[in-house]
Amino acid sequence: MFKRGSLLAVTALALVTAACDRKPTGQSVAVVNGEEISAGELNGELQMANVPPSADQKLARQQLLQGLIDRRLLAQAARKNGVDKSPEFLSRQRRLTDELLIAMNAERQAGSQKLPDQAAVDAFIAQNPYQFGQRQILALQQIAIEAPSDPKALAPLADAHSLDAVAATLTRLKIPFTRTSGRLDTASVPADALKRIFALPATEPFVLPANGKLYANVIVGREPVQMSQDDMRKAAMAALRQQNTRNGLAADVKQLRSTAKIEYQPGYAPVANATPAAGAAKK
Repeated sequence: MFKRGSLLAVTALALVTAACDRKPTGQSVAVVNGEEISAGELNGELQMANVPPSADQKLARQQLLQGLIDRRLLAQAARKNGVDKSPEFLSRQRRLTDELLIAMNAERQAGSQKLPDQAAVDAFIAQNPYQFGQRQILALQQIAIEAPSDPKALAPLADAHSLDAVAATLTRLKIPFTRTSGRLDTASVPADALKRIFALPATEPFVLPANGKLYANVIVGREPVQMSQDDMRKAAMAALRQQNTRNGLAADVKQLRSTAKIEYQPGYAPVANATPAAGAAKK
């Protein structure tokens, strides 16, 4: 007669064997070391890949499936190494899950939104000329700055009124930088920020963050972007829907906070009427 421990061991072995013997049938398109890849997963990959209708769909599915298999194998290897048990993984997984839930819920709510009418769309276009009728690509001369850990170290740049002056100040402060060039689409810059930029003297640098660095910029050229009325209205419609989604999320947060029970460990609660942190950007 089997002892209890032996029975458990035999049962576990049987389960492992059954998983390894699993075959791709029904909604399963492949099995990787006993782990299924479903047709739904493959269809999701196909959607995200934006494969053109003119492309060979069967070949595209085969190639995407091989990519899915590679990803699954690498994930299995990571689990074997215990990565999925680490505190850092669990923290990142929670963040990604939260962000995915929020995004999918916002998409669901956006689908039920009432579309902006023509008057609202045309008003939005008129209120944001540099996104639409006066949209431009700005050619920039730039200085890329390795942002210091203490933002106050950059305070002397307030007295630098040209790129050469910025470079001289950074050299004196021993802050690393490189000279470069770039392009900026006015449609990607908030209207109030763009208004302040265009109000500056021609040689006055303005600073924008990008990719973990700070860039001091001077505009050296402008290229108009031609948009048809139909294209402008489509872009305005999309922008208005995004704006409505953001406003909806902000309203949701306000309402949810009003009814939520939130408790803090001592020292972690927000301070009422706190003074802005040193180095915060001035309005």
